[in-house]
Amino acid sequence: MLDQVKIIERNAIDKERWDELVQKTGASVYNQADYLDALSENWCTVVLGDYRGALAVPYSVRLGVKGIFTPNFIRALDWMGEKPDDFTRVEALLKKRFKRADFNTNQLLFSASRELVYQCFDTIDDIELGSQAKRSIKKFEKTGLSIEKMEMEAVLPLVVSELREKVTSLKEVDFKRFENLLLHYDRTSCTCYGIKGKTVHAGIILIEWNNEVLYIKGGVDGFGKQNGLMHALMHDAIKRAFSNGKKFSFEGSFVPTVRQFNTGFGAKDKTYYSWKWDNAPWWFRLLLKIRK
Repeated sequence: MLDQVKIIERNAIDKERWDELVQKTGASVYNQADYLDALSENWCTVVLGDYRGALAVPYSVRLGVKGIFTPNFIRALDWMGEKPDDFTRVEALLKKRFKRADFNTNQLLFSASRELVYQCFDTIDDIELGSQAKRSIKKFEKTGLSIEKMEMEAVLPLVVSELREKVTSLKEVDFKRFENLLLHYDRTSCTCYGIKGKTVHAGIILIEWNNEVLYIKGGVDGFGKQNGLMHALMHDAIKRAFSNGKKFSFEGSFVPTVRQFNTGFGAKDKTYYSWKWDNAPWWFRLLLKIRK
């Protein structure tokens, strides 16, 4: 007899057992219940048996149409634990419940998924500074400024300011969710480093989870851009992670210049996957086209 695969809404999820599954399977930080609660409009989970395996499924509801979507500030989610023998049952279950999807997963789970990449380091030997990174770090050294640990409240405004300027697709609610997540995250595993003179010129936000340091976001002002401060901060964070026996990865981006920045330290591409489909009613798709 096949094990039962079912969908459980957030209000019925056993949070303690969920976070235990995230921890013991080595899944990414994005799968934590608190992370999903902060950044998702709604989320449910596909569960195999009695929490032997599971996948978080964030979703939105527009004009009564339910769609699966990867929230902003979450790169991808994991199938955690034991997988069903026939994974097409999961795909069929989700397509029955939802009308559309734009969903990123770290494993190749669904049919017709396309490959995406983010950048990470597995060992300290991967660190290989490109010419731009070397020049920028030398510029920073000439400023006489230093890298220091900072409070979230000092770094977050600079990070959010740069996001507002560069990512025009983000809405006010996205910024509120992002700030809420980071201001209330466990400060023992979420840390900030920055460089300041009279004001904070550059800062980065990092989360340590499951033996990995993840770069969340960073921000830099005009002075910092001219003097290589972001390269210096990132190089310091990567070296610090390895000195503490941790791996290091970037959140990932579709923007070529961001990938160029990441690979400028020697980071290598790692694959994740995007599952897209659309069975929404014709009138809904027409409204979306008009809106665009």
